[in-house]
Amino acid sequence: MLLSADSLTGLADKFRSRWLSVSEWYSTHRYRVLFLSLLLAMIFAPVTQEYRLHGWPLESVYCVSLAAAAGGLGTSRGRRCAAIAVALIASLRLLGLRLKLGPVSGLATILSVALAILAAVSSLRFALQGKYANTERIGAALSAYLLAGQIFGVGYWQIGQLRAGSFAAAGVPAAAGALDLPTCVYFSFVTLATLGYGDIVPLTPTARSLAASEAIIGQLYLAVLIARLVGGRLAK
Repeated sequence: MLLSADSLTGLADKFRSRWLSVSEWYSTHRYRVLFLSLLLAMIFAPVTQEYRLHGWPLESVYCVSLAAAAGGLGTSRGRRCAAIAVALIASLRLLGLRLKLGPVSGLATILSVALAILAAVSSLRFALQGKYANTERIGAALSAYLLAGQIFGVGYWQIGQLRAGSFAAAGVPAAAGALDLPTCVYFSFVTLATLGYGDIVPLTPTARSLAASEAIIGQLYLAVLIARLVGGRLAK
């Protein structure tokens, strides 16, 4: 049975209304969604790598959340920038994996890092706005913390790619490119939290300087920003 023009118009209006409500909810809660997607990426990314599972659904959610945090969904310009960023990174990532093109995958990683930096700056700016802290601002602050760990991890990975012996794994200096990206992200969060397991150790001045800077930033961040946000929420 064919639908009439009035029925099609009604369905289109209903779909548009649902889409606007979802978009508005996502715009209001985007930093909480970003924080949850970052946690999921940290938990499941090593599992998908170890057991050779498909990780593109998780990467897609992660990329969309980064774009939403960086550009914001409250304006048409932000939505366009988010759509372009997601489409470009996803296309480069898929092309690099299918054709096994290292430079293309590297470009997708660089663009993802740039998007992560924008998202971290946007999250910090949002977290510091307002006199009182709510759950969305706390989620933004925690997201910036997790993003910092991932950004530093990419930095360690690049250092290890460029110079052999920048890091030692299990007491043995690693060759250039021996440490993969997930391992470097793991070392980054261990450094950010000042756990110091000692399984991976920076050896060169550049690697040590970056690790020391991350450790200092991590401690200052937790001591100053999170305390301020929690204190503002209690004072509300």
